[in-house]
Amino acid sequence: MKRRYRLLTAILCLMILSAGFMYADESVLRYESVIVDTFDGESSAVYSDNEAPIVWKVFGSKFSTRPVADNIEDPANFPKQTYAMDTWPTDLFGAYPENRESLGVFGVWSKYDRMGNNQYEIVAGEEVDGKWVQKPIELPGRVKTIDWWAWGSNFNYYIEIYVMDHRGFEYQLLPVRVDTLTGKKIQSSLNYSGWQNFYIDIPNYIDQDVTYQPRNANMKITKFVVYTDPTEKVTDCYFYLDHLKILTDTHESTFDGYQLKEQSARDAIWGAQSEE
Repeated sequence: MKRRYRLLTAILCLMILSAGFMYADESVLRYESVIVDTFDGESSAVYSDNEAPIVWKVFGSKFSTRPVADNIEDPANFPKQTYAMDTWPTDLFGAYPENRESLGVFGVWSKYDRMGNNQYEIVAGEEVDGKWVQKPIELPGRVKTIDWWAWGSNFNYYIEIYVMDHRGFEYQLLPVRVDTLTGKKIQSSLNYSGWQNFYIDIPNYIDQDVTYQPRNANMKITKFVVYTDPTEKVTDCYFYLDHLKILTDTHESTFDGYQLKEQSARDAIWGAQSEE
């Protein structure tokens, strides 16, 4: 009986070890910090799937102040956008960074004709043949967190980020910040003065992996949205954004014939129409 028990125990141990070896490679993690956009001017070096600069464009909601009503993109209309150079979050770069002249931030000046549920969107895109085209930012690996720095001016406004999964479904995510005065985590609120760091842990319900090859299921950033509290003042609010980055697991399992999963290989074999 004891001999039979030992045999069963040995078989069970071998099965457990075999299962561990079988799935060990899939459980390997290789976290990397990747800067998505530095906001150091319009042609800043950023991560992009085609290495083209990300071009952000701001769109205001219905009651945005527009003196030139028939031309939404007229410079006199709100919201306005710009890059402010030679400025940065001190908590991020220090008081006297060596490359201070090349550092910049993305700025938005908003104004509305009435209080209420106002908002503006900061949308990711790129220049194609001299025209702006909306294009979500494809992120490498399986993203764990997204974080950025935002400058507030004590307006009771809020910020959200929108991401898209590989199937095209879009998700609204609310970031948190750690208040520098109280040490408490505060969700989404821009009601503070100066620079603070926002971050969000990507929820598990956003699928970033698939079973079949090629297993490309990259998440994408589509836009930021800043919206007002219905009772808050809506004239002359200034907002700045800097240093958008991610923490992502870039580990990829290899196998015999791994190269055939690459887009370049598929294009060479099947033509450029073989896009995912």
